[in-house]
Amino acid sequence: MRPTFMGYESSKTAMFASQKALDIVGHNLSNMSSEGYTRQRTDQVAVEAYSYKNIVSVDSMNYNGLGTSVNGVSQVRDQRLDFAFRSIYSETSYYNKSNDMLADIEGVLSEIDIGVEGNGYGLSWGIKQMYSALEDFASNVNVGGDTSIFAESVNNVTTLLNHISRTLSDASKTYKMELQSSVDDANTMLTKVADLNKQISEMLSSNGYTNQHGPNELIDKRNVLLDQLSSFGKLVVSNNTDGSVNVTMNGHLCVEGKNADKINYHENTNGTVTLAWKADGTPADTDYGTLKASTDVLNGRGNNISSGTETTVRGFQYYEDYLDTFAGKLADILNNTLPETMDSNGNILAYKKLVGESDYSNGKINVYTDKYVTAENIAISDDLVQDPSYIIYDKNSSENAYMIELLGKLSINKQTFSNGVETFTGTFQDYVADYVGRLGNDVQYANSRYESCNKYSEQLLKERDGISGVSETEETMNMLTHNKAFQAAAKLMTTMDDLLDVIVNQIGALG
Repeated sequence: MRPTFMGYESSKTAMFASQKALDIVGHNLSNMSSEGYTRQRTDQVAVEAYSYKNIVSVDSMNYNGLGTSVNGVSQVRDQRLDFAFRSIYSETSYYNKSNDMLADIEGVLSEIDIGVEGNGYGLSWGIKQMYSALEDFASNVNVGGDTSIFAESVNNVTTLLNHISRTLSDASKTYKMELQSSVDDANTMLTKVADLNKQISEMLSSNGYTNQHGPNELIDKRNVLLDQLSSFGKLVVSNNTDGSVNVTMNGHLCVEGKNADKINYHENTNGTVTLAWKADGTPADTDYGTLKASTDVLNGRGNNISSGTETTVRGFQYYEDYLDTFAGKLADILNNTLPETMDSNGNILAYKKLVGESDYSNGKINVYTDKYVTAENIAISDDLVQDPSYIIYDKNSSENAYMIELLGKLSINKQTFSNGVETFTGTFQDYVADYVGRLGNDVQYANSRYESCNKYSEQLLKERDGISGVSETEETMNMLTHNKAFQAAAKLMTTMDDLLDVIVNQIGALG
């Protein structure tokens, strides 16, 4: 025999379930614009019929129709898409950062070709001015005024090299400070993920949640952090039975439940930077992400690497070397062509030194022509500054053979430029063109890879939002559905009330 009030129980549970479902619909709609919010739904199941034994048989038929039950509120989320998005997002972030840094290098070195703000007074212009001044002087070595023009052109080139080198160095320092800030941000996020792990696991154990039905808002916060962390490196996330997650970044277990590791930033004596995990000292920048992009470009020396902290990427160090090679070759030619002293047979015993290494000490700048020259320290020699006619070997002679030789070396003669493993043969103009063209190719490659990865990551994000995001149309339909269900359950309640009234009042009255 069925229980008398079973129908009431069935309609009551249906009404409660519909009300909870409407609550969740409202919650979804109110959080349509909330960052990282994942659409929620009620997991509703039928209440199982139970049975009891009597002497004859097991009877459960009378207990069918006990109503419905809401097991919990779950998130509509696809972990496969989470993994795919975070994986490609780390690659997208790598090429985006690389492209930005290389584009800044290109912006600095654009002065080689076009000068400051495109005014045409770049390094190429300075070299041409030096050619022109020397050519004018070589046609008449006795005109003292032309020596001043040549000396000024040499000074212009050395000043431009100094400026470009310092600007490149300043850009590198800026990116190092930015990397330090990124490391701090990553460490903060790792700590927050571990803290959320602790909160989520505590709520699961004390509030009757299950792995499927947990504190969804806290889980959303954690997922937002995990998405952001994936920009720093390749992320792999695994779920634990207590609701916490383990996070592996670039192959290192950096979050294990309630505990988080940190990244240490260190600047080396050779100008490179190192990122290592605090727990075991292993590198923290071994895979894609902005951390690896930053260290790759900051430490990048191309094929000329000379230490374990440098990378084979053509980055700041590579292009600084390229610029230093130009300055070194220019100094070699300017300092080893024009004779200072000669023996009776016309053999050159010493050369005039037109440039050298500038050094600031004791409140003044000194130029040493016997020291190693770089783009940062190259400067016109004191002798040439004090007397531009210093370049003339014999002021009483019209001999210009050495001037013609210097002109040829600076203009049409091919030179060998070596910055380590790599060697380039060509004129100074060819070297500058190769310099700029090589950097342009690097920027173009990084940009093309970024656009390709970004397109795929946006596609995955769109697919994920299509599943996890809140759709106003869909939620409106759900609202109408649950409202109809509630009205039907209420109608069932009044119907059961009418039936009970017949049984209690009308049938009883007949008796």
